[in-house]
Amino acid sequence: MLPFLSRIPSLHPESKLLTVWETLLVFVTLYNCFIIPFRMAFNAIIFDFWFLIDCLADFILILDIFLRFHIGYIDEGEIVKDKQKISYYYRNTDFKSNLLASLPIDILIHLFFPNTSLILMGLARIPRLLRFPQCFLIFKKWDNNVYFNSAVIRMFELLIIVFLIDHWIACLWFFIGNTTGKSGESWLQVKDLYLENTTTQYLHSLYWSITTLTTVGYGDITPQNNIELIFTFIVMFLGVSLYAFIVGNVAAIIANLDASKNRFRDKLGRVQSYMGERKIPRSLQKNVLDYYQYMWEYNRDISLDFELLDELPHSLKTQIYCYLYQELLEKVPIFQDAEPCFIEDLVTKLKPRILPPHDYVIREDQMGHEMYFVKRGQLQAFSEKTGKVYSVMEPGCFFGEIALLYDSRRTASVKTLTYCELFVLYKEDFDKVLENYPKFSERVKQIAEKRYQSRE
Repeated sequence: MLPFLSRIPSLHPESKLLTVWETLLVFVTLYNCFIIPFRMAFNAIIFDFWFLIDCLADFILILDIFLRFHIGYIDEGEIVKDKQKISYYYRNTDFKSNLLASLPIDILIHLFFPNTSLILMGLARIPRLLRFPQCFLIFKKWDNNVYFNSAVIRMFELLIIVFLIDHWIACLWFFIGNTTGKSGESWLQVKDLYLENTTTQYLHSLYWSITTLTTVGYGDITPQNNIELIFTFIVMFLGVSLYAFIVGNVAAIIANLDASKNRFRDKLGRVQSYMGERKIPRSLQKNVLDYYQYMWEYNRDISLDFELLDELPHSLKTQIYCYLYQELLEKVPIFQDAEPCFIEDLVTKLKPRILPPHDYVIREDQMGHEMYFVKRGQLQAFSEKTGKVYSVMEPGCFFGEIALLYDSRRTASVKTLTYCELFVLYKEDFDKVLENYPKFSERVKQIAEKRYQSRE
């Protein structure tokens, strides 16, 4: 690896600098998707200017491979910036395909074998097209970002798909006409386009492609042999599907213009205005916005769980709550031998809470009034007085149960290490449920007493 690259710090996967770089990658990839089929079909001569453009595009793709070892990724909502983990992740995902797509085989052929046919040169660049699916991953990433306009991104993505399909079919249509015309009649001969310049030939090919795919088909350019006829059949069938695809996607884009993302963006705008008017420090503003971004990308359905389910009859709501969250309670030893009806009553009392990294959940010596269940993320239980770390808690763990039984102070502090999704059971709600199960109440007190004594 180049020395200066080894000194690059790990980049945040949603940083502005990375967004600029990804935009450049999209344009480079689209350039390859356009120019490679065009050169192969039309035998376009590669002038020095376009050769330099190719070299620059290849350099960007190769540089991207090195940079990917320094770009963090998101795993279950958590930002991973450890270089060893990044390296392992990249080598097991896109590294092989990116490496194959970046090998400058055609440039080496051009330098050492300048008389090689243009078709062979084009074939040597076909692996560049392996980068094309990466564009859609980038678009999806932008679409999930609340700072981007989803409608604009999806419309741009749709236009790219439609144009490239039209372009590729135009290239194939000309290639078929040019190949079959050498041994018989073709549409190029009928339209007297053999001696025209490449621009005119391409525009006529693109015109036929668009009119055929859109099912307009004016009939001024028609197939003249069986191969052209078969290809026309295929394009006509494809055109029907493409037309439905376009209509469906445009309708979906229009329908979603006022969807939840726009409402969320409006809310985010109000939050930004609020913090700006009150001169909140920029570092704190960034933490707030990062929290909202996380909420949008990974927890946008949590509030819906509780808002929508509250409208259901109690029996249906309880069944759904049990299906979604009963597992959290069953992992807790205190509740493992509880009656099913107790769990059903208790699970409806859980309240969701999302916390950012390095945030205190509870503090040592504070009065406790609730218990916590960990659904996602990592937390650390420790003593602020001695610095002793008691444990690192992961999904399925629980803490704070003593506060449900006694008016006591917290015996430890708990701090989030990552973004965490917790469920809270308040003492008031727990007492209401426990009143209906006196036998189980005694058992819970015994278990909690043992845990309390072991901590001392």
